[in-house]
Amino acid sequence: MVMTIRVMSSGKGYEYLLKSVVVGDGDREMSSPLTRYYTETGNPPGTWIGTGLMSLDDGRSPALVEGDTVTEEHLARLLGDGIHPVTGGTLGKKFPSLQPPRERIAARIARLDPDLRGEAQEEAVQRIREEEVAKRPRTAVAGFDLTFSPPKSVSALWGVADAGTQTLIARAHHAAMRDTIALLEDRVAATRVGAGGIAQMPIVGVIATAFDHYDSRAADPQLHTHVVVSNKVQGEDGRWRTLDSRRLHKATVALSESYNAFVSDHTARLLGVTWVPVDRGKDRNVGWEIEGVPAALIAEFSRRTTGGVDGAEGIEQVKNRLIEHYVAEHGRQPSAATIAKLRQQATLETRPEKELHSLADLTADWRARAEVVLGQDAPTWAQHLLDQGATEARPRADDFRLEQIEDLATVVLMEVANRRATWGRWNLHAEMMRQIMGVRFATTDDRIRVLDQIIARAEAESLRLTPDYDRAVPAHYNVGEGNRFQPVDQIAYSSQDILDAEQRLLEHSQHTGGLALTARLVARHTSRKIRGVRLDPDQAVAISRIARSGLTLDLLVGPAGSGKTTALRALHRAWTAAPGQDSVIGLAPSAAAAEVLGGSLGVRAENTTKFLYEHHHGRWNLEAGQLVLVDESSLAGTLALDRIAEHAAEVGAKVVLIGDWAQLSAVETGGAFGMLVRHRDQVPELIDVRRFANEWEKTASLSLRHGNTDALDEYQGRGRLLNGDAETMLDAIYEAWRTDRDEGLRALMIAGTGEMVAQLNERARTDLIEAGQVEADGLRLHDGTIAGVGDLVVTRLNDRRLSTGGSWVKNGDRWQVTRRYDDGSLAVRRLGRGDQPHGKALVLPAKYVREEVELGYASTVHRAQGASVDTAHALVDPDASSRELFYVAMTRGKHSNHAYVVVPDAHEIEAHLDQAEPLTVTDRLAKVLARSDADLSATETLTLEVDRHASLSTLLAEYDVLAREAQTDRWATLLDGAPFPENVADDVFTSPYYERLEAALARYEAAGHVAAVALNALAPKLTPGEDQADPAAQLAAMLDQATTQLPRGWGRSRSVAGLIATPAEPTNEDMQTALTDRQILIETAARNLVREAQEAGAAWLARLGKPPAQPRQREQWLAHAATVALDRYRYDITDPTPLGAPKSIKIAEQTAAYRAAYARVERARQLGSMSQTEPNRRHPVSLRAL
Repeated sequence: MVMTIRVMSSGKGYEYLLKSVVVGDGDREMSSPLTRYYTETGNPPGTWIGTGLMSLDDGRSPALVEGDTVTEEHLARLLGDGIHPVTGGTLGKKFPSLQPPRERIAARIARLDPDLRGEAQEEAVQRIREEEVAKRPRTAVAGFDLTFSPPKSVSALWGVADAGTQTLIARAHHAAMRDTIALLEDRVAATRVGAGGIAQMPIVGVIATAFDHYDSRAADPQLHTHVVVSNKVQGEDGRWRTLDSRRLHKATVALSESYNAFVSDHTARLLGVTWVPVDRGKDRNVGWEIEGVPAALIAEFSRRTTGGVDGAEGIEQVKNRLIEHYVAEHGRQPSAATIAKLRQQATLETRPEKELHSLADLTADWRARAEVVLGQDAPTWAQHLLDQGATEARPRADDFRLEQIEDLATVVLMEVANRRATWGRWNLHAEMMRQIMGVRFATTDDRIRVLDQIIARAEAESLRLTPDYDRAVPAHYNVGEGNRFQPVDQIAYSSQDILDAEQRLLEHSQHTGGLALTARLVARHTSRKIRGVRLDPDQAVAISRIARSGLTLDLLVGPAGSGKTTALRALHRAWTAAPGQDSVIGLAPSAAAAEVLGGSLGVRAENTTKFLYEHHHGRWNLEAGQLVLVDESSLAGTLALDRIAEHAAEVGAKVVLIGDWAQLSAVETGGAFGMLVRHRDQVPELIDVRRFANEWEKTASLSLRHGNTDALDEYQGRGRLLNGDAETMLDAIYEAWRTDRDEGLRALMIAGTGEMVAQLNERARTDLIEAGQVEADGLRLHDGTIAGVGDLVVTRLNDRRLSTGGSWVKNGDRWQVTRRYDDGSLAVRRLGRGDQPHGKALVLPAKYVREEVELGYASTVHRAQGASVDTAHALVDPDASSRELFYVAMTRGKHSNHAYVVVPDAHEIEAHLDQAEPLTVTDRLAKVLARSDADLSATETLTLEVDRHASLSTLLAEYDVLAREAQTDRWATLLDGAPFPENVADDVFTSPYYERLEAALARYEAAGHVAAVALNALAPKLTPGEDQADPAAQLAAMLDQATTQLPRGWGRSRSVAGLIATPAEPTNEDMQTALTDRQILIETAARNLVREAQEAGAAWLARLGKPPAQPRQREQWLAHAATVALDRYRYDITDPTPLGAPKSIKIAEQTAAYRAAYARVERARQLGSMSQTEPNRRHPVSLRAL
């Protein structure tokens, strides 16, 4: 089904990978059939894979090759400590470690002041103990677990087939996995060097282990492989660094779609099966399964991993017993939060350990279960399915004509552009794999070749936002169509249509030629109480500004619960008092939101799609003077807003976009509303929050809106935040929701994903069945849940043909089932206030029920946006939520809003993956608030890309990478001739701190000294031995100390802008060209910094004295000022003194820069004081503040 990725930390997590391996295995190659271990308890042993294995071959120990068996010692070294899996040698820096608490405590106590006595000493010792015990072991990212799981139909067929077929299916899965790893090594895997990882560096390959597993935690057939890719990689320069994880994460979806395509190809070739598309519901990509595998069999093998029936009964029994004890002790029923804690305790007490089984035992169980569903012998059924064979053609890349490639590229671009304002290569790659999933290729190479042709065409048709790379680079920096500073997968694209639409929206938002109401008219409707309601000051000001602005396209920003509807009623009254009663219409992205808007204002309202459809066909045109209110505009697509605004501008109508940039963005191409808000000064905005009954919640909700984590303490203190494992939180949120409903409150359960909503819906339905309020039988819905008489359901697709007379079926409407028909249709009644059914019954056709109906007890956050209820209960997964999701979920309830935060259960997480950090609930939610999913427009992305490409930071980082590489051979020659003690030289060259040593040598030379002299003096002082500090780090520290203490030498002083040392010549011609290119740009940028400081009247510049009037001396002064400006820029100095406070300097590089810049400050002051006639004299370097 997918390839997922999870981070794996250093430590002993690798032990999990060995726990499930069969005991007493011999060697095993990946090509060996899994049936070799058919009767053994556990899974096959792991094997080594990846071309990076050759980087481990030091020529002195047995080399690891693909297919070798992974041992515990191997994993302990590579994943536990970050060292060579065979020899234990260093692979760059070892993973960090922490001494045992007892040793750390003893060491700190020994360093205490001996004069400390009595109570003071006891307090100091106690404080040390508490601090050291509280410290968490330091861990590093050891690797990444890429889990390859084929579609469920593959695992279902594999689970019941005969041994020979099982072998072929496993072979197809492994082949697809290997193809994906090869793609990863070829196009994804790399490391980064330089500041901020400015440059990408090719690597030898990845080092990985592969472990096959047979089943899921529920013992269902789930053939899958854990491929743990080591974070240790060797660059082409021989240095060990870490894998570029940012690139890996960006490519994950594309790699997953590639694996799906590869596994379909390999199973078709080896087994002759046919693949068919499967609709997985709205807003989800189409899935693919093997034709002929019944959905009922897939459902049977998709049991939820909740511990099984026995375990669940045990949990409930223990929980009830704990509740009884609580009541006996406290004399009252526990609160919802206490019940959650008691259930968590019960879960821990009753959870069994995961059992290991042999493939023979598992297969026997799977076949028995399958025969109940199939009604026949399972292996026989599997063989009959395979006997049918596939008749699909398997084309080669050359079979695709140019026009087919062009057509496919157009479709790929349309799909991508419909969902996002900007995209990159991995977005195109993933979508292309989906588009040609239905084609079975002759070979993997053919599929990849077609992929490349389509991507090339799609990129050519896209609008490039990232500037073409226009700076010189050494020849070996060029990689395909890109280079190390700008790899092809970092290039951002959009379309001209999207960019043009955004520009038109920006222009309309600035155009003031539209209708504006008089101040007197507006005041009549905003300054006095009308129908018992008086506008608050912020509402009156916002509406007045909109009504009188004359803008063709206006904005109204309002936080959740800020009274937008009340304010809009006043705007509606004022506007209709002038042009006419029908001069206001309402639009919204969804039909449900449009209905609410129309009902609250008493105007004609429709969803944007329907309006544009009718307008396109000439049936609905705006008129001059009309006011168009577009609610929930942050959810509206950019192209839709553009078409509405364009039409309004043409006829003289006014459009007001109403929304909140802090809430959810459009599912389609979005970002326009946020762009318009950020682009305009003083946007009309409602400031006060009016929805909440509690004053504290008004302020706290606004803090959440801005990502202020202090608000979380307020919610926590008010008992609004609960946390626990998934089962406990499901139980707690349901109990709270049910309690509120029983008290007659309008309550809402909210979750971030459809899967979580389905779990809440099932929990509610199970309880209602037990209470006799809902029938147990029913119809199966698209998400696997059941709906029967008495159930609350929600419709997910607008269908105007299904009408009750006064209204029609809309996406988001909620109903109660009143009757179930044999043909699969349902009779339903619409829900009103208090979730009570009202009005006439409506029959939903069987196809609609099957595809577009869900249980309606819980809601996704997207569906909940715009809703207002008495109490809201949100299930929050901190690993998947964002600030926008959390803010919307926590602002739906008038009286209360609760968050139920899911904490990964350590018993459920596979132990080799990152374990749940011991964080508080507020710590976890702080991470949610720090994560934003807000869309960025193409216009804003273009600006960012241009600025990033030309920024001084980028130029400095690139120059540093090039300058370091230009000196590499020279430093190696000098170090090779240094008089190191015996056995030290090798440690220096293989040290993880070697690059630090190179930088120290460069600083020493830049200060005017001879590096060879220093090496001859310092190298003999290094001492070998495991207990000594790293020799390269030692030598670097000695060199930096000498650089600081020695007076500046008289050696070469060539530099960039007087601050950055240039590499010693000779250098290669193309390298020198690249360096010179950037030097010119950096020095120009430094001069621009001075000009900007002059225009701003910067205090630091004034302290350099007044620029001389004479041209030659003025030029010298500007050069010195540019050096200072560059130093301030590099080290982010904001102090009014030219170079800031010396005590703030923490690194050797800045110390050296300070010395160089200080000399320029003194010279600039001399020139500024017009004392040029005085001979220049050298000034001693002082680290006093300037």
